[in-house]
Amino acid sequence: MKKSIVGSVLLAASCFSVGAWAGGESGIYIGGSIGQSSVEVDLLDTDFEDENTAYKILGGINFGWVPALNLAVEVDYRDFGEFEEEYSGFTSSITSIDLFGVVGVNVGPGSVFAKVGYFDADLERKFLGITDKSSESGTAYGIGAQFQLDAVAIRAEYEKFEMDDVDNLSMFSVGATYTF
Repeated sequence: MKKSIVGSVLLAASCFSVGAWAGGESGIYIGGSIGQSSVEVDLLDTDFEDENTAYKILGGINFGWVPALNLAVEVDYRDFGEFEEEYSGFTSSITSIDLFGVVGVNVGPGSVFAKVGYFDADLERKFLGITDKSSESGTAYGIGAQFQLDAVAIRAEYEKFEMDDVDNLSMFSVGATYTF
């Protein structure tokens, strides 16, 4: 009898602690990340590849409906930086506004997550003094991990963006969020 009571108390306590972690993560959050973006473009039958420092400012809401599972919606503004082809003088810069659905699984104070969403990017290209501006929308997806300590989370993630005008556009970043 004592064993079943002790077992029941331990089971209830462990469920409560998982709920506490999820409760600490649920709610509205803001944050930012800095990292490295990478671009590959086929430019006049020449492969153009470059990397640059990139950043994003984000906000979202984690619904916290299920204790060990994070379901969130996230929006961000992202600046991929400026890319330059050193021999031709061709430069381009890309910024975007993104909307993601995020699903994460809690593992103690840490979690892993996957995201899929939609982006609207502005591209600006300069070549021989001529500037060309265009806009493109598409799908994006990513994976990441984060470590949660009360209202602050440190996260690392990799995201990829599918564009018609760019063969490969991706970003690896490290950042932090604060949940209200």
